[in-house]
Amino acid sequence: MKLLITDIDGTLTDGNRVPEEVAEACGRLRARGWKLMIATGRIWASARPFAEAIGSDLPSIVYDGARVLQDAGTVPFPCREWKIPKGTADRVLALGWDSSLLIQAYGDEEVTCRPKDEVTQRFFRGLRVPVRPDLEAPRIDFDPFRIIFYGDPGEARALGESIKGTLAAKVEVTLAGEGFLDILPAGVSKGAAFRAYRAASRLRTEAVVAAGDHLNDIDLLLEADLAVTFEDAPLEVRAVSHLVLPPASCMGFLELCRFLEKGESTRFFSNIDRNHRRGCPVFLRGQPPETKREV
Repeated sequence: MKLLITDIDGTLTDGNRVPEEVAEACGRLRARGWKLMIATGRIWASARPFAEAIGSDLPSIVYDGARVLQDAGTVPFPCREWKIPKGTADRVLALGWDSSLLIQAYGDEEVTCRPKDEVTQRFFRGLRVPVRPDLEAPRIDFDPFRIIFYGDPGEARALGESIKGTLAAKVEVTLAGEGFLDILPAGVSKGAAFRAYRAASRLRTEAVVAAGDHLNDIDLLLEADLAVTFEDAPLEVRAVSHLVLPPASCMGFLELCRFLEKGESTRFFSNIDRNHRRGCPVFLRGQPPETKREV
């Protein structure tokens, strides 16, 4: 089996839907024997339409790797999942409590936030996801799958460093996008979730292609035979990639599908052509742009 596993935001699309041309290209890949899989920071309710659009029948890695869920109708079936112990979660909340960042603690397709956080409430209620706006102190009454702090990118980075320094062995800390600081259970990442799923399901793959655009994708990209990123990705992400595509705003994922359709990826799967090694990626269109997105 040939597997293409992809992030959503900034990778598969730069909007709230999969472009029709990309969905059609995914269909052609499936006809050529490829399987497709989603690996995203989104929750299941938000990720499911994208998995359906690309025709994925495999479980989706969601919550930035804290859950691997299989579509089972109304309620997804959990293949694998990991949580942050409540005591550790309370310490995380305390470290970020006095910041200006929005705070979201994630349960089972349910989000807890501060009472005055209208942004979080409006977004998740739009997805018909239950929201508990009762976070009035840095304490919760459950073991969350993850905690997100969102807002000013500089403040998010600084808080991330503080949490790393204080709770290094107890949680994973990653930036999942501009201003998105994701706190995950220890040992959890998209790549770790994929490894766990592959081992548990005894998934046999002829080749694995992974596509992602941000720091939370690095561990997943390291699992791939062909690691793909985009021109606007941070340097750290390009450093572990084999191939760099135009950004999602220019439908770079469509270029990836065409690349795989034409069989041009074959040489990347050969031990003979490891000259295209990580850190020296091939750019499908010229040189990288001069201005890079702030990390």
